[in-house]
Formats: sequence, C-alpha cells, structure tokens
Amino acid sequence: MRKGKAMKDRLLQDRERLMREREALDNQIKGLERAIALIEDKGSEQIKGAKKQPIKALVLDLLEEVGTTGINGATVVKIASARGVTVERSSVSSLLSRLKADGIVTFDGSMYRLPRYAAPAPTRDLYAVS
Repeated sequence: MRKGKAMKDRLLQDRERLMREREALDNQIKGLERAIALIEDKGSEQIKGAKKQPIKALVLDLLEEVGTTGINGATVVKIASARGVTVERSSVSSLLSRLKADGIVTFDGSMYRLPRYAAPAPTRDLYAVS
C-alpha cells in the first residue's frame, strides 16, 4: 500500500512539473509569435531609434514569457535588443535584485523566475523505508 501511495505521489509530482513546463513553453511560443509579428509589421523599414518601455514592465513580461526557464540580466538585454528595446544590463540587474528582495521573483543562483515557475523544494518521503 505504501508503494502505491509513493508511486502515485511521484506521478502527481511529475504531472505537475510537466504542466509547469508546458505552460512555460506556451509562454515562450507566445513571445516568439509576438517577435515575429513585430518583425512582420516593420517589414523592411529600419528602426529609427529604440522603443522606450518601462524596464520593470519589460522584465515582468519576460519573466512571464520564459516561465520555468528563468532569466538573468544578460538574457533580458539580449531579448530586449532583439525586440528593438535598449536597456542597460546594470539597470536590469539592479531591478532583478530589488524584485527578489521584495519577494516578487525567486533566484536560484543563476536564474530569476516568478514564484509560480520556481521549482518546488524537494520533499522527503516520510513513508520511505530506510
């Protein structure tokens, strides 16, 4: 009976993880579709200056798009640049640190994520036989 419960718990955890990954992929696809739409709208016109967008809104949008993948300052700068938005890495890094301090994002040592996309803390199987 314990093995059945442990197996069910593992399957439920795997299902939850896969659902989070699917949501993250869906968000990444939406981001790519937006980027493609922006490129198609621009046609062959050359961008005559970078768009201005509040950095916080940009970073929060990107965090939502990347989901479980996470981002760091360099990633934000690259994605923003590809979208025609200029941001300073130092400003982005500072903002990410503030968002972490405010509990708005989590940080695993290399990537920032919104809490709903952060990996759950490992749990101990209380019924495991040692």
